[in-house]
Amino acid sequence: MASSGSVFSETLQSITTTKLEELAKQRVTFEEQYSALVEVARSKDDPLDRLSFLVDGAKACLGVKTTALKNKDGKRGRVISGGTSNPRLETDLKNLDRFLEQARYDPSVSPKVLEDWEKSILQYLAVQSSKFQYADLYGKLVTEWLSSEKNAPADGDIEMVESFEELPTAKKMEARNEWEKVVFEPAAIDVQRLEQYLQSLFITRKKDVAKAIKSLRDKVDDFESTMASSAQFSVQTLRWVIQGLQSSDLLTNEKREVLKDFLSNEVILGEIADVLNMRMASLARWTWGDHVPLEQRRKLNGSYSVHMHEDLLQAIFLHYIGVKWSVFFKSTFLAFYKDKSAWKPNSATIPKADRKRREYYLGNQAIYPNLQNERQRKHGGTYFMHQLLDHDSQLVVMQQGEEEAEFGDFIVDSEDLSSPPRKRAKQTRAVPQMQMMQNAIMMQQQQQQMQQAISTGHQQQVARQHYQAQPQVQPQQRRQSIAFAAESDGEDNQSGPKKPIEAKQNLLHLLSTEIVINTKLHNELTCFHSVFESWNPLLPHDSILSVLKFFGVSEKWTKFFKTFLQAPLKFTDDESAAPRLRRRGTPGSHALSDVFGEALLFCLEFSVNHSTDGALLYRLYDDFWFWSPDYEKCAKAWSATLQFTKAMGVQLSESKTGTVRVSGDGAYRPIDNRLPKGQIRWGFLYLDPYTGRFEIDQKMVDSHVQELRKQLQGKSKSVIDWIQAWNTYAATFFSSNFGKAANCFGRDHVDRMLATHRHIQEDIFEGGNVVSFLKKQIEERFGVKDIPDGFLFFPVELGGLDLKSPFVGLLQIREGVREDPYGLMDEYEEAERDDYQQAKKTFDKGDIRNLRYNIEDAKWKPTDDADEFFSFEEYIRYREGYRSGYNADLAGVYRELLRRPTEQSIDVSVQVKQAIHQLYGQNNLRGITFSWDSMEAYWKWVAQMYGPEMVEKFGGLNVVDPGLLPIGMVSMFREKRIKWQG
Repeated sequence: MASSGSVFSETLQSITTTKLEELAKQRVTFEEQYSALVEVARSKDDPLDRLSFLVDGAKACLGVKTTALKNKDGKRGRVISGGTSNPRLETDLKNLDRFLEQARYDPSVSPKVLEDWEKSILQYLAVQSSKFQYADLYGKLVTEWLSSEKNAPADGDIEMVESFEELPTAKKMEARNEWEKVVFEPAAIDVQRLEQYLQSLFITRKKDVAKAIKSLRDKVDDFESTMASSAQFSVQTLRWVIQGLQSSDLLTNEKREVLKDFLSNEVILGEIADVLNMRMASLARWTWGDHVPLEQRRKLNGSYSVHMHEDLLQAIFLHYIGVKWSVFFKSTFLAFYKDKSAWKPNSATIPKADRKRREYYLGNQAIYPNLQNERQRKHGGTYFMHQLLDHDSQLVVMQQGEEEAEFGDFIVDSEDLSSPPRKRAKQTRAVPQMQMMQNAIMMQQQQQQMQQAISTGHQQQVARQHYQAQPQVQPQQRRQSIAFAAESDGEDNQSGPKKPIEAKQNLLHLLSTEIVINTKLHNELTCFHSVFESWNPLLPHDSILSVLKFFGVSEKWTKFFKTFLQAPLKFTDDESAAPRLRRRGTPGSHALSDVFGEALLFCLEFSVNHSTDGALLYRLYDDFWFWSPDYEKCAKAWSATLQFTKAMGVQLSESKTGTVRVSGDGAYRPIDNRLPKGQIRWGFLYLDPYTGRFEIDQKMVDSHVQELRKQLQGKSKSVIDWIQAWNTYAATFFSSNFGKAANCFGRDHVDRMLATHRHIQEDIFEGGNVVSFLKKQIEERFGVKDIPDGFLFFPVELGGLDLKSPFVGLLQIREGVREDPYGLMDEYEEAERDDYQQAKKTFDKGDIRNLRYNIEDAKWKPTDDADEFFSFEEYIRYREGYRSGYNADLAGVYRELLRRPTEQSIDVSVQVKQAIHQLYGQNNLRGITFSWDSMEAYWKWVAQMYGPEMVEKFGGLNVVDPGLLPIGMVSMFREKRIKWQG
């Protein structure tokens, strides 16, 4: 029986074929009428007769309907009554009928007027000819694409691979062999030692933590009771479960199509609910079945992952359970996190004597908002247990191409980065100082110079010279002495979808912001970063089950989890092989796997929290970062990490582990053996230890340019396939791994991204660019010349090919990024000194008495120098823990450094605005719509940049008239995930 995916493809092919046949008939009829009309018109010498003939002929060619009408004089005539979707055409033809009557009687109507009317009629006919030509071209492009899709694998994925390359590569086989070596052999875990570690970590520390653990276990017991009800599944439940599965990377394209059918049929959903409720009632007897098929996939970043392909009912059942446990543990762990008696806050305790002195000299001291509070809010709201879900229906959203680039093979040099800068400076002394880019796009040579701006002794100052100070931000004009209500951990929790790549981008912004602030306030910042080695494949089952038992999970559920972990596995291409039980690791893309991983990593976060007296570990699943101006805290945090890895039996990736120590004065600060050696990297970026800035690794970019070229090669690839691969790799993957623009990165980072995107195109397309390449391909394959750029960039719904430009978004935000992130701290320090002087004047005048209300001890005064205002050093001692004064706002600087610029919209011309309004009434428009105000900034740019040429050629923004081709279905079908070559 044909699969749902193949049926869908055949249906789309049938619809397309039918529409193309009808389109071909319409085009032949039109072109015959058009040619005959023009030929006869040319034979008429009288301009008025020629124009009258063209008007009547145009009505027939363009399908304008006319209705017979008898006027008051008894004369019969015909009036236009519609028939087209072009009101402007109908209006012009109606007016011309009237004007022709005048011209027949009025000798003052000049030949020039008649000539202009004739040109307008011929233009309408030429536009219609173009629309038929591009409708035919679009149909051929779709036919080419569907023909190539027929050769795709049975699961319906679009595979960017040549037939002669389908044999497994050596790298792919090596990855599979390594995976098989570890997952079928259990890890050697000393369970008793692990239990002692957990006991020491949580129970023997102090009573408050033990009490919090007891509360956690009680909640687990209560939750398990709710999961024992007999009606877990319903039609409503299945809807959010299926939507969650569709957004995950677990299912093939074919199975996603089947789930769409499920969602539209409540009878089927009801039957599924009945079956799954029975399965839940017999949870103790649940099994995987005989075996679970395995498939090895190549990811865009070049690595390989192994995916399980359980049947749909199993997938729905397991996803529901995984989501329920995920939401439960998220709320439970978050309550533990907010318990200040169990989880240490990051803000230092201010001694009572110091508090009294501040109140005596400054009056009532406001606490919130302060910098420490902002840090805690960001951490608790986004990065604490990020992998777990906030609610049942929360989706995890990732676009194709949003993958982190693998940088393991691109570590710059192998030298010890803890060595003094002088030793490295010798290699780069001849490199000229980086020049600030004046244009949005600069030459490749300038880009390479920017990457190597390293000098000796004053690196930080050199880096800052690359920026220009911006005007001062609006200062806080008045002091507010009343503290904000209360600190609110976790305020950043979002009820919307989770976007992992966005969380990673924001984490880079956090680190860059902390570098700017701490190198200014404390003269240094130390940061280490690491990633667990093959986290999912290598997780020991004993560690998972031991941690879950410690947190109070019952024997019933641990038995189920063990069965889930020990799945009988067999690769789809090993038909004769017997299934083997998994003995290590968790299956990727499963919600339950996320639950297991986060439960273990909760222990790591708690250990770091207590060993560093409340410092924050920023973590996104197996990827974690720690920074502090206090080097000793970093050393303690790393020691706690090593203790965790040893107890749990997990490993850290040596190539993805490193430490950077950035100084504010350019002085060398060593990194000893208590912290790991290596670089700090993410995506295509590495953190320069001398400038404290994230730089783009051009060698790594060039390697991926070569990979992209390989993925795009092959004459058998359809144009639509090619564009989809380009959009995913060049526009999304590269852009994601360059990091998103923010004030903490500075404007120079935007310029370097623009330059790198230009370099990518110049490297791939010799002497050209992606637009010229595609135009040439279309001309060679289909014989269509002089293709307007808008045909490539316009959305599918308007008959375009939806080619993405990575330049537009960057150019829209470039001017909105501060040139000098350090300038904000300069402004802050200046405002801070002004505040100090103002506070001193208030104290010296005796006005401070009016500000001493609701303070801890109104009668207290210092024993010495009570009439002399305290020093500036004492005034700024706790500036991270107090709310700012008059003008200086440290928390505000923090927020401003983190701020990402918004796209600056472009003004719309009268011509494009009229064309936009003509789209009114068209359904399912995306990108460019009939409402300019509601369009995204990207599409406004595209519409305005390419719109005038499109209007001139097609009479509007529609390349293909609505209804001529199944554009909506094509748009939906293009959402399928790409399978990458290799």
